[in-house]
Amino acid sequence: MKEFLKFFPDTQDSPLAISLSGVTSPDPEYHITRNCSKVSVIEYVLSGRGYVNIRGVCHPVGADTVYFLPMGEAHDYRSDKNDPFTKIFMNVKGVFGTELFRAYGLAGQVTFSGKEVRPLFEKIPDLLRAELPDGEKQAALQGLYVQILAKLSQGRQAAGISSDVLVMKNYLDDHLHRRVSTQELAKLVFRSADYCEKTFRRELGTTPYAYQLDQKIQKAKALLSHTQMSVGAIGQSLGYEDLHYFSNLFYQKCGIRPLGYRKKYR
Repeated sequence: MKEFLKFFPDTQDSPLAISLSGVTSPDPEYHITRNCSKVSVIEYVLSGRGYVNIRGVCHPVGADTVYFLPMGEAHDYRSDKNDPFTKIFMNVKGVFGTELFRAYGLAGQVTFSGKEVRPLFEKIPDLLRAELPDGEKQAALQGLYVQILAKLSQGRQAAGISSDVLVMKNYLDDHLHRRVSTQELAKLVFRSADYCEKTFRRELGTTPYAYQLDQKIQKAKALLSHTQMSVGAIGQSLGYEDLHYFSNLFYQKCGIRPLGYRKKYR
């Protein structure tokens, strides 16, 4: 396999940093597995095909596809053996990598149409080869990362997320301290519970319950990494009074206990 890679080793304590970036050329044996990823991964497929597995779902990807894999989760991605992909990528360290993804309203989605962001990704190889200090390259890559997220967010809005789903999504984001039922969302938008469930899944690719659970886990990760709150207090702030239940849930979703996550990512 031929790869063009640039490592940035001095990123240990940064809340947002590109630790590795480059271009992966076609290789039918290419296969990456992470049980609890220390980085968020964002990749643009130039050509060929591949498969991304996360949260028990396999996502086929091809040319002009962008996919995002959050830090702290298990994921697995590989080339198609008959038509291996070529891709441009960034590995993003720090909790702000996932927090920005969430802030731009992209949480809950794995793959995106990448046609609008191709010019931004295509700047990456030239930037990595440029005769510039690593500090300047790092700053420019961080800027590109934010621009890419902003462009993906605009594309998602243009794709036609309905006002009902947007209201439900924002309501779920604002009520992470407790579980919100589908019946409660139905009353909020004056629709049936069945309509809410099906429309939310169709437009965001997940159910309201799974979306809110994912947001709770992401918030728990941020609190574990950047505050002194106890695990019990974090669980209670997310609506889990039982410490053992919260710890088991976190382990189920992330493959690591909350205290282990704090030790690893503080």
